Amino acid sequence: MRVLVVGAGIGGLAVANGLIGAGHRVAIFEHADALRTTGAGITVWSNGTAALRELGVAGVEDSGRVLRSLRSLTRSGRTLWEADLGAVTERLGSPTVQIPRRVLTARLAAALPDGVLHFGRQVTGVIEHPDRVELEFADGERVAGDVVIGADGQRSAVRRAVLGGGPARPTGWASWQGLTTSDLPVAHGHRTLNIAGRHAHCGLIPTGGGLLHWWFDMPWREGDPVLSVAQLRRAFRGWPEPVEALLDSVTDDDLGFFPHIRHRVPRVWGGPRTTLLGDAAHAMPPAVAQAANQTLEDAWLLTRFLTGVGGDPEPVLRAYERHRRPRAAKVSRTAALTSVQRNTPLQRLARFPGWLATHTQVATLRAGSNVLHGLAHPTPAPA
Repeated sequence: MRVLVVGAGIGGLAVANGLIGAGHRVAIFEHADALRTTGAGITVWSNGTAALRELGVAGVEDSGRVLRSLRSLTRSGRTLWEADLGAVTERLGSPTVQIPRRVLTARLAAALPDGVLHFGRQVTGVIEHPDRVELEFADGERVAGDVVIGADGQRSAVRRAVLGGGPARPTGWASWQGLTTSDLPVAHGHRTLNIAGRHAHCGLIPTGGGLLHWWFDMPWREGDPVLSVAQLRRAFRGWPEPVEALLDSVTDDDLGFFPHIRHRVPRVWGGPRTTLLGDAAHAMPPAVAQAANQTLEDAWLLTRFLTGVGGDPEPVLRAYERHRRPRAAKVSRTAALTSVQRNTPLQRLARFPGWLATHTQVATLRAGSNVLHGLAHPTPAPA
């Protein structure tokens, strides 16, 4: 089949690798003029590295930092718990890796044959026919294929054209984050450090090559100020080391600001010849670091279901969505526990030190375990 993928982010590149390996002809259309080179780090949990391996992209640990431990502290510095990720890797056969987003994107793109990627192509419409589907572009051109996959993020043009509805909605929280070279010992180890306060959270994750991915989460609504590094220093004064040392070492130029958003996960993700994956279907807050991993699960399962399909794709697309929706929705709900509006019952519950961080991070580990079991014992694709 000829498959048209909209979006050259992690999901679009990953599913293209899988589908090309399965014998399909694939073209990716990206509205930007080049691959994205911004962003901080991505935690690719065991479910994500397993999915990448199944898609033909192995060895990502060589481009990032293998994580062996996950430690969670309270605002006062008391240890809540520590998870042995090395034991998880040994048991499940797939590591947890922290990697710069730009490095993972470049690696996925480099694995594609020449001529697959098409930049500067803004999709404005999706037109379905009984025997084909067409993408319409801003310059008026149309391109036809057998299937369209919307991998174009939270503002998905494919989702808007096929399903309608509004964009992802803010949750009431935001992240201030960065990826910087650091001399701090945490940047050169293999342990993630998460610290949970009553009204704020932060984390530090070694990302390889002396790089440190750091983030600060706090309640935020449209119209609230976007904090500077100086304001973050005041807000996190007195937090356990090395938080203050980190903030003393960075500048506003290092700081990225990302409001948390969440999409309603629809029951059906497309039309007779269209479907969605990743943030286009289920954008979620970063609380359990699963957004990219859920995207990779989508790419793996969609590739599996489309393998060998040459006729009517609709039954296969709907089967893929039925299998993915419950899990994606569950992970999204879990992530939303730390990204709720202020003064809701969940937010009041989060004031008990460490409860929320513990709940969401343990859920992440369980998610990796469950999905890796699914990769080892995959559901047969429909005939």
